Amino acid sequence: MITAQDEYRHACPQEIQHLLWGDTLWVSVVDREANIFGINHFHLTNKGYARYEALYIIDGVMQLWGNKVPLSVDVENGPWTDGRLSYEVVKPLEEIRIQFDGPCFGFDQTFRGRFPAFDYGDSVNGNPLARFHDYGGHFEQAMHCSGTFEIRGGPCKGETRKLDSWSHRDHSWSTRFADQLPWEPEHGDYPSHFWPSIQLEDKHINAFGVMEYGGMGLPDGEKPVGGFCATADGAKPILNATAEILTEENRRDAAAFRYEITMPDGEVIHVRTGRKYGQVKLWDRGENDLENRFDCYEPFFDFEVEETGERGYGVAEYSIQPVRPRWLV
Repeated sequence: MITAQDEYRHACPQEIQHLLWGDTLWVSVVDREANIFGINHFHLTNKGYARYEALYIIDGVMQLWGNKVPLSVDVENGPWTDGRLSYEVVKPLEEIRIQFDGPCFGFDQTFRGRFPAFDYGDSVNGNPLARFHDYGGHFEQAMHCSGTFEIRGGPCKGETRKLDSWSHRDHSWSTRFADQLPWEPEHGDYPSHFWPSIQLEDKHINAFGVMEYGGMGLPDGEKPVGGFCATADGAKPILNATAEILTEENRRDAAAFRYEITMPDGEVIHVRTGRKYGQVKLWDRGENDLENRFDCYEPFFDFEVEETGERGYGVAEYSIQPVRPRWLV
């Protein structure tokens, strides 16, 4: 089970200390009224460094911040900062605060839990992410984002906007990006995993699954699946999820999704995306800064449940494999 201590850094198991290990923190901002959409992303590693990311679309314009700074290998409870972007646990499993003082934008964001956190180990067949890497744990939580966002460039320079929207966050501790990619670059464009956070008025639905490439040819019944439905009564695992993706002509940018999700009580629902507000891509690296390790996209969409007409919004994360480009110089 998740404990309050799981909000903080986790020591690398002794037997894999030679591998890249770290805590990964992901928090979304999807504010349609403010016209601000973004992902805050942190990777706190056992190799003496951390990466900090603030990836935003402001009035339709992409603005990104990324930094890599030294970090003690001794685990501690933060706050963690690169001097501009910071992450602080205010109240474990209930409230976090993220601040940024950047050249093009800045913010002060508070995230409070809408519903209880969900341990991915409680997914229908256990943590599906453990199939791919050494995972110590992974939890997710529906949140509410509030705060202020200052625009420091462009035609709206000097504006400060209020944030007030639903949000989603996760926290992993694992050996992500410790393995080596094949020597020879692969070719093609294969949809791999899907991971939407579907934020609705009285519930929050999350699903993890794999599509063509990530399924490695397995029949649907044997593909890894995870996720949950959270309400005021708690968070319970969904029983199954599949996804269809429609991409643009470049075969990598998502135009639309349709999900089939088997809810905790066995009910099958279909969720489709509506308006797309843009997308960013995570800065996913291993120890080699020049090698792209994972093309993981974060598009911001409206959502609609076809059976009930319920509407909401959120992020429809997905990946395309293999990476392109692999080498960044």
